[in-house]
Amino acid sequence: MRKIRKKPKGYFTTGEFARLCGVKKQTLFHYDQIGILKPELIGDNGYRYYSIFQFDTYNTISMLKELDIPLSYIKDFLENRSPVSFLTLLKEHDTLIDEKIAELQWLKSFVNGKIAITEEGISARHGEIKLEQRPEEYYIFTKYSGGTEGVDEYAAFAAHIAHCHQNQIYSPYVTGGLIDVDGGYDDKDYYYSHLYTKLDPDDVAYSDANITVIPPRTYAVIYSTEGFLPILSMFTSLMEFARENHLMPGDHFFEDVLLDSVSRSSLDGYAVKLGLPIERMDP
Repeated sequence: MRKIRKKPKGYFTTGEFARLCGVKKQTLFHYDQIGILKPELIGDNGYRYYSIFQFDTYNTISMLKELDIPLSYIKDFLENRSPVSFLTLLKEHDTLIDEKIAELQWLKSFVNGKIAITEEGISARHGEIKLEQRPEEYYIFTKYSGGTEGVDEYAAFAAHIAHCHQNQIYSPYVTGGLIDVDGGYDDKDYYYSHLYTKLDPDDVAYSDANITVIPPRTYAVIYSTEGFLPILSMFTSLMEFARENHLMPGDHFFEDVLLDSVSRSSLDGYAVKLGLPIERMDP
């Protein structure tokens, strides 16, 4: 670096260049120290001066950092820079940007799914029964053959989630359970026949898992905002609702947890939705 006695025209001090780049001066000091962006000039008094042309270099460094490229890699590139190597670098990381965009789009879809579930849980009214029209849906089901002990149930849920992850399924929808309409519950308890995870339609193409497609249909649903204990009486409530309205029930109840430990501190505060597929009976 060439030594000078006063600030040259058209150059920036470290503070000025830091403001131009939108960073703290300490960042530029660090880049200077490790040798990836040194000031173009340095004064006799130790002041550092940067050229406007170095702004593009800073932007490139910043872009590479956003792509999680280590500073050591960036330093190696800058020490051996050439137009050809720069073009190669840009093309390589253009692909990484596409991957990052896809990841962010998935994350946005995941967050939007969680928002919808949480809003439904917040607005749920305990004991309310209503009809719900659902579009075509996609599920991964695993058969549940455990006993009634909680530890068996928890282990089965953990195994189901592991199965989903092995098949690259990370759904915003919580894992739920199917309960048989015939024999799946009594006056003391209820029992899952299958565990399931509902999929976002965009996730279906990325999985090799055995996915079940459920066509559009109508459900009678009821909510519990007091956890799982009230669910036992709600099976009967849905069946009575179906009978009184001349509706034919399906083979299974669907149990979805809308608000869980992420937003509730105890099981008694969970919001749970019980859904029963129904059809109009022929007159």
